[in-house]
Amino acid sequence: MPLAWLEIYRFGKKAVLSGLTSSRFGNISLLQGDKIYITCTGSMLDELDESQVAVVNLVSTCDQDKIASSETCVHRAIYQSTTNRAVIHTHSPYAVAISLLERTAAEPLDSEGVNFLGTMPIVEGHFGTDKLARAVSLALQTHKACIARGHGVFAGGKSLVDAYTSACMAEHSSQVRYLVKSYPGGAVLDK
Repeated sequence: MPLAWLEIYRFGKKAVLSGLTSSRFGNISLLQGDKIYITCTGSMLDELDESQVAVVNLVSTCDQDKIASSETCVHRAIYQSTTNRAVIHTHSPYAVAISLLERTAAEPLDSEGVNFLGTMPIVEGHFGTDKLARAVSLALQTHKACIARGHGVFAGGKSLVDAYTSACMAEHSSQVRYLVKSYPGGAVLDK
């Protein structure tokens, strides 16, 4: 496997280029053994270098937590309570909008979202808090992605490819849902 920071760099660039997030928003991590490689707070996801990826402990906090993403506690909780080995957190605009319009979950309406993504729980909690860490890690035990209300998507997987795919599907399904729901009367035309 390539160096962890190179994998994180590759998917940070993809996340920004595909419109899943703006440069300074969001974070990415990889679990390797008992270490989490995670983007540093304030780093630009499309311009990462090795110095912008911190290495923190899986089980407890350490000195590197001070420079790691403010969402490190969320990533740590996900790894401690799921089988995910990679996490991508984006501030995808349609997913954020859907999280402000829906109550408890976003149900995909598009066929790919229905078949490959499934329901996305909408969870509560301010960014970087234990409340958000508990809510996201619980949601990702049984779902590929969830949306933190007003904040963005957390997607997990066995690899960054899996997490990125789920993050992309989450935004696509959110966009389709938003567009269908914004149609006058919320109705879908019959064929």
